Amino acid sequence: MKHVGAIVGATRTIAVPKENAMDILRQLHAMDLVDRTRKTVQQRGEVLIPLVGEPLIDLAVYRARTVEGTSLRPRSVPRDPQRILRERLDDEGIRPEDAPRKWKRIGDVVVLRVPPSGRKRAHAIGEIYGRVLGAKTVVDDISGVHGPLRTPDFRVLWGNGTKTVHVEAGVRYALDVAHVMFSPGNIAERMGIATRVHPGAIVVDLFAGIGYFTLPVALFSGAKTVHACELNPVAFRFLLENVRINRATNVVPLEGDCAKIAPAGVADWVIMGHFDAQRYLDVAFRCLRKNGTIVYHELCPKEQYPDGLTQRLSASARAHWMRVTSMRTRIVKSYAPGIVHAIAEVAVTPDPRGRSTETLMKGHSVRNSVIE
Repeated sequence: MKHVGAIVGATRTIAVPKENAMDILRQLHAMDLVDRTRKTVQQRGEVLIPLVGEPLIDLAVYRARTVEGTSLRPRSVPRDPQRILRERLDDEGIRPEDAPRKWKRIGDVVVLRVPPSGRKRAHAIGEIYGRVLGAKTVVDDISGVHGPLRTPDFRVLWGNGTKTVHVEAGVRYALDVAHVMFSPGNIAERMGIATRVHPGAIVVDLFAGIGYFTLPVALFSGAKTVHACELNPVAFRFLLENVRINRATNVVPLEGDCAKIAPAGVADWVIMGHFDAQRYLDVAFRCLRKNGTIVYHELCPKEQYPDGLTQRLSASARAHWMRVTSMRTRIVKSYAPGIVHAIAEVAVTPDPRGRSTETLMKGHSVRNSVIE
């Protein structure tokens, strides 16, 4: 970072105290929001970071603010890492089709998926990606995440440590990428729910993991209490660590099967961030205390979205003598060919007469959207 000299070219920037600059830069780079054509500079104890879009993070966490019309000196655009990777792969005699075309970064660990044709050179490929991308460790995603414990099927290609700390929008997630899942692409969803939970709310997170949704809600929504249930003992140990390092004093960690340990009749919000959520809808309704909202995730055939999703949730509400007052559905991303990761936020209220919710579904209370 350089001090401001003769500067030109108006742009939108984030002004952040120097001591918080690196943390917020990591988040902005992860979201591809930093304008690489302008220099990042220091000015009167602050760092000015040029932007190319709207920052989907809580700036108050970093004591940062947006500034319009700042003049910053242009910079030479850094070399494309894809080009450097192609050059290094070519130097080693590795064909482009044998190497991954994309990757994701979790803390200082790079996760990629080596094509079957490149398996014989997988370790060499891992070293090239690790050195070019400045990672501590590179792991190969063999077959994704499996089972109710959401266990990754990864192997180390290069480096010697899979434990890391991933910083996202002011939240620190300690984890071991070889033993617990983490999807850095879902940042907007994780942070978005924290803006919708109202201050003073009681929240039950039925599948807390290492704190994916628990921590943003606990830290930024003003929730009174977040009950965080987790079955996987490894993920639960990291949940405890993450509650500690983030000083989330309003989180109550609960280890075990949510069907047995989730508190009943207390929740204003219930979060169901697991693709097996449909099996646990009875648990979610049992957690609610009167009016409440259930945030429901599932893998849905694309041709069944949104009707299949809304019909399943409406039927479950009726079965629990609840009336749907609103339902908002959205697609987070494509999960597999013909399959989407879909979410519904369902607001319900007790209906002692068991009135059908179908009439509500015919009005304007259901809204659908797609988040890419």
